[in-house]
Amino acid sequence: MSTISSYDQALDFYPEAKSLTGGKLTAKLRVLWEAMSEANAAAYRYRQLTGHGVSADEAASRVFAEFYAGR
Repeated sequence: MSTISSYDQALDFYPEAKSLTGGKLTAKLRVLWEAMSEANAAAYRYRQLTGHGVSADEAASRVFAEFYAGR
């Protein structure tokens, strides 16, 4: 896992291709639904890890690596 050295680098995982400007309402709602679904899955995984005795810091690092590090 790499170390973040700037604020802009920390925001690199945001999907630039999925812009919310313009377009149809259904497309915007689909992007919102996908983001909320992914966030819910990440939160569930975090709760699983902490429930099995993993420290909060380690659990957050693992969840970030599993869901967001590849972006």
